[in-house]
Amino acid sequence: MNNENLTQQEASERANLLTVDTYDVHVDLTYASDTTFDSYPTVTTVKFAAQEGGSTFIDYIHHSVDSVKLNGRHLNVNDVVEGSRIILKNLAKENILTIHGRSYFSRSGEGMHRFIDPSDQRTYLYTQYEPADARRVFPNFEQPDLKAVFNFRITAPKNWVVSSNAELERTVEDPSDSSITKRVFKSTERISTYITTILAGEYFVATDRYEPQSAINSGAMPLVAYCRQSLKEHFDSDDIFSVTKAGLDFFQDLFDYPYPYPKYEQAFVPEYNLGAMENPGMVTFTENYLFESGATEAQLEARANVICHEMSHMWFGDLVTMKWWNDLWLKESFAEFMGTLGSKQAGQFDEAWVTFANSRKAWAYTQDQMPTTHPIVAEIPHLEAAKQNFDGITYAKGSSALKQLVAYVGFETFIQAARLYFKRFAGGNTTLNDFLTVLDEVSERDVITWASAWLQTKGLSKLYAHRRYDKAGNLLKLEVEQQLPAAVSPSIGRPHQLNIGTFKLQDSKLELTDTIPLEIPAGDHSLVTVPLSESQKLSVTEADAILLNTEDLTYAKVVVSPENGRATALQYVSTVSDSLSRGLIWGSLWNQVRDAELEVHEFLVAVENSLAQEKSATLLTSITSQAQTAIAHYVPAEQRLPLWDSLLAALKKASASAEPGSDQQLILIRAILSVAAHTPEGKEVAELFAPGAVVGSTAETDRFPGMHLNPTLGWSALKALACLNETTEDILQQAQAHTASALGDRGYAEASASLPQRENKVNAFHRVLTDSELSNDILTATARGFQHGSSTLREGLDLQYFDALLNTWQEKSIGMASRVILGLYPQVNIADGKGDNNPVVRQTKEWLDKHPQAPSALRRLLLELLDDAQRALRGQHFNQG
Repeated sequence: MNNENLTQQEASERANLLTVDTYDVHVDLTYASDTTFDSYPTVTTVKFAAQEGGSTFIDYIHHSVDSVKLNGRHLNVNDVVEGSRIILKNLAKENILTIHGRSYFSRSGEGMHRFIDPSDQRTYLYTQYEPADARRVFPNFEQPDLKAVFNFRITAPKNWVVSSNAELERTVEDPSDSSITKRVFKSTERISTYITTILAGEYFVATDRYEPQSAINSGAMPLVAYCRQSLKEHFDSDDIFSVTKAGLDFFQDLFDYPYPYPKYEQAFVPEYNLGAMENPGMVTFTENYLFESGATEAQLEARANVICHEMSHMWFGDLVTMKWWNDLWLKESFAEFMGTLGSKQAGQFDEAWVTFANSRKAWAYTQDQMPTTHPIVAEIPHLEAAKQNFDGITYAKGSSALKQLVAYVGFETFIQAARLYFKRFAGGNTTLNDFLTVLDEVSERDVITWASAWLQTKGLSKLYAHRRYDKAGNLLKLEVEQQLPAAVSPSIGRPHQLNIGTFKLQDSKLELTDTIPLEIPAGDHSLVTVPLSESQKLSVTEADAILLNTEDLTYAKVVVSPENGRATALQYVSTVSDSLSRGLIWGSLWNQVRDAELEVHEFLVAVENSLAQEKSATLLTSITSQAQTAIAHYVPAEQRLPLWDSLLAALKKASASAEPGSDQQLILIRAILSVAAHTPEGKEVAELFAPGAVVGSTAETDRFPGMHLNPTLGWSALKALACLNETTEDILQQAQAHTASALGDRGYAEASASLPQRENKVNAFHRVLTDSELSNDILTATARGFQHGSSTLREGLDLQYFDALLNTWQEKSIGMASRVILGLYPQVNIADGKGDNNPVVRQTKEWLDKHPQAPSALRRLLLELLDDAQRALRGQHFNQG
């Protein structure tokens, strides 16, 4: 029986029935290194109050349940265990429940994930629970508003590192085996199940100490960071600790509330599904934030952002927690905003808001144009919907709306509200209305109307500037037009606080000449006249380009139109001195490419002309990626090769002038190796870097002074050679054997699946679809390789794909099923037909029509994939030569 999908109504009924006191959880990991064991024993005792005589259930996705004892009475396991639920009837006012069972080790990143390092065979375990996977490790009432105190005891090999949310209280040796110990941890604060955590294994440990410099603080405390032993040479813990200390000082003063937990640990773990998770006392991160091939400023900034993001959750999310997942957005939007603010203020990364605008917001703009978009405050009827709402709306649009809210009420007012919110609701669970009530108390602005327009409507506004002239050619006025999304009533509207930038071409540079503030009120204001002083009127008249939303205060698709300088922007964008303004111009141009309003070749010319001049690591990374996406998706397949050749030549030329060892050089080399997979012209440079994987050489390359061979670039090069059919399966296997690492295993999986032989594609397809032994990362890498090369290599597999959808969803966890469905979805090419005549579009629509009762989360994935396919076809039609 599959009854894992807890509904909001069920959770609400259970919360009305129960109050949970404590969990005592013992997890035995003695045999975790032995992969013949697919499970491990657990014992959980829960103390909880209930309405006398009531009935409920406790959640447990298990291998087996050995015994259930409620209030001293053993229950018949066959009678009470129903799928992932254990039924509890005739409850007393005060209850003690003890459950013995076995839980599965995970390869999906959900629950207790087990990873055996191929480089040294060491074992690493960690847990990941959000939104509801603690029940994969121990029985619990899995919902955020049933907070409790947790007491963890972990039995594991004596030489292992073991940690959890709370401080270690004592270690008890096993009297029958001196190599085994039980770690007993102190009690946690009252927290939700999804933010409890366990870390165990042969981790490398780095330590430091936090000595507060902030006026508000919780006192000095130890800092600990973990990573795999094989990555310790790449573990720049000093930088991690430096950001952590600065962040703790910054947030404690900003929030006027001491850090609420007794320790701060951070673990960088393998095969992690997320960027990071805010477990109080011990945050977990993907080890992708440890940089084996060197790090650019943009990568270090991204890591600092995530460190600050998770740290801000200690207050907004952990100390005060949403009642149910429909308010997930509030904690994530807040943390997104604070992560960027913290990385700039505490981490001293000046381009943090550039990254926010061109990376995070770009994600939101994409998501918000999907047919499955939803209001920031979304209705979450069940856990499957919650799992899928960790999306661009919840994170990026929500934080963009918060940035607009800060512009609307003022930063100090916003922070005043946050401080009051933490103090008022510490330790509790809240809803949106709780936050709005506090904000309304401290603000003179109409936050209720603002919230209705921004948080409870869906879709993306589009903003245009229009210069109106009289018959003599004199400027009469400047108007801003807002095209509201179809789902937003004009009577509600979408208010905006924004600035308008005027730019003039001077000495072959596009320079900002004026910044003009504008407020678009809520309600029906589709066309707003901008108040202009005489000097502003002159700036508007003389402007060679007009950019709405300078400083990126609001959330809207801003159009640099032909009438307002698009051609000038395309030619001179790289000369704009302010990186945020450059980023906003690039963002507008990219949106027009995606909307089939700007031809790909025009965008590529602008990118190629800017490669050598762009000094922002964030923007250079962004535009090189967008250029590749434009060719691969929005140009007909038979017309792509000349564009790949042109882009590769431009990248090579720019890299030749890049400073040796610079961020710019590394970004360009990474892009060269990515593009090399698509053109025979890439063979030479791929062969230059491939030895980094094959023999592990770290020598400096003659062609690119300052650039060293390394396994990361080596596997990128081998993948390119595989796509070009310029390497063999034997060479790839030799490289994997030599590298003997997680990186090598992922690289081999992708490169082998990339080889342009029918046999490789069929094997990769079936491995992704049916091999239950594939880990999350290896599955994704195999699927990426499968998608490389001519569509004829995958001919006929699309029918098998659609036939397997329901079984895939039923047999795999939602996380793994989503990876399969996203990874294997067929590509579209306009040569096969446009619109509904395209076979992929037709098959997707037919499947959706035939399966109206399919799980809503599965249908959502297919609807989004269909929308991407249709957008790609519109782009290919627009760009046909």
